[in-house]
Amino acid sequence: MGTIIWGNIYRFIEIIWRRRYYLGISVLLGISIALIVSIVTPKRYASHTSILVQESSLLNPFLEDLSVSFNLEDRMVALRVLVHSRHILFTVAEQNALIDKNSDYRARDLIVEKLSAAITLTLSGTDLVIITLNWDDPSQMKSVLNSVSQLFIDSLMAPSRASIISSEQFLLAQLALRRDKLVLSEEKMAAFRRQHIGVLPELFIQNNQTLFSIYSDIRNKDIELSGAYGQLNSLKKKLAQTNPVIGIVEEQIVSIEAKLSLLKASYTRSHSKVQSAELQLNNLKNEQSRLLSKNVELTEAQLNQLWNLASVADNGDGEGKTPSLLLSQLENLQAAQSHVIQLENEIAMLQQQSKRLTSNVAMEADVAKELSALERDLSVNTKLYHDLLNRHEMAKVTGELGRHEEPEKIKVIDRPFTPGYPTNPSLLVYILVGLFAGIGCGIGLTVAAELLDDTLWHISKVSVFGDMNILARLPSIDYEKDS
Repeated sequence: MGTIIWGNIYRFIEIIWRRRYYLGISVLLGISIALIVSIVTPKRYASHTSILVQESSLLNPFLEDLSVSFNLEDRMVALRVLVHSRHILFTVAEQNALIDKNSDYRARDLIVEKLSAAITLTLSGTDLVIITLNWDDPSQMKSVLNSVSQLFIDSLMAPSRASIISSEQFLLAQLALRRDKLVLSEEKMAAFRRQHIGVLPELFIQNNQTLFSIYSDIRNKDIELSGAYGQLNSLKKKLAQTNPVIGIVEEQIVSIEAKLSLLKASYTRSHSKVQSAELQLNNLKNEQSRLLSKNVELTEAQLNQLWNLASVADNGDGEGKTPSLLLSQLENLQAAQSHVIQLENEIAMLQQQSKRLTSNVAMEADVAKELSALERDLSVNTKLYHDLLNRHEMAKVTGELGRHEEPEKIKVIDRPFTPGYPTNPSLLVYILVGLFAGIGCGIGLTVAAELLDDTLWHISKVSVFGDMNILARLPSIDYEKDS
């Protein structure tokens, strides 16, 4: 087995040596082609920048609820597409004078495709973004990478900035709208309360208590008025019975009784003067009884006449007591009439108040319903206004916090730089590649030439002509050298 292997190796070396010109030419051609390729291939340079994006929860956990998260891992695909978009690449090209306004569409498209192929975004870990640029002009790479990294940072920050600004504007507009609605609700509430100031639900119990008190006062006043009417009628009856004729009769009765007493002291009962005095006394008493038995009601005109009579009698010498008695009775009558009028006025006023309060109590249900709707509307508008005001203040605080934390949240770790050497393989690498390629091609040509050559160089080729035995094998003889 070992002999066969070494025999094959020897045969392979013998074939290579016999076809060494193929191998040599292939190696020379491979090295030459490699040198030409190394010279012709344009130089490529590589530069990169790394950006550290930190979440607010890591910077300041206490203010996590006030900050806006980047969600870098979830947005990385979208950011990569955005950086490779035509809009961003056009901006980069214009900022670095790769194109101008006079460039045609083909030149613009070529630059965009070239930049898109040259820029690579890679997320290392969860918060480190590496932007790599492969370019043919090292002098342009630093500025191009600066533009790309700045646009990437702007694209990364744009949603949070835009959301905060739009939120503040939206909340400010809603605050103005809700403020107007709140003022309108307050004005409606104030106007309604002014219009129904006595029928408000909070006055319902007080109105009921006042109404019950008024009803009680009316009952008491009615009772008192009935008594006043009785007193007035009694005074009128007494005044009607207080007749000046009765007074004169009473005076005459008193005078005759005094005279009769003197006569009885001087004379007997059968004396004519005594009998005449007794008869006169009986007649006067009968007249007095008749006058007192009359039930006379005085009219206003008669009362005025009595007032005039009492006034004249009181201003005179006052011979008797009748005018003074009449005057006192008239004064009592006037006081009773005044008391009756006062009670009637008080009852009328209380009845008016009771009607008004009864109407207010009856309206209380409808007023309470409308007031409840107004209060509900006012409460909703007030709550919405305060909620929007709190959200607006929170949005302002979030915006201030974002602007305060922005330098700390996004840090450029490796700034763009100008590369000092190309990324192309070195000349030695090209030579080695050409050498190995030439050797491979030479071996391939040698094997192909050996397979296509029908010269009998080996016993295996002789055996293909038939079942022939080989008697001997002669070595290669150089006849010219021997001769």
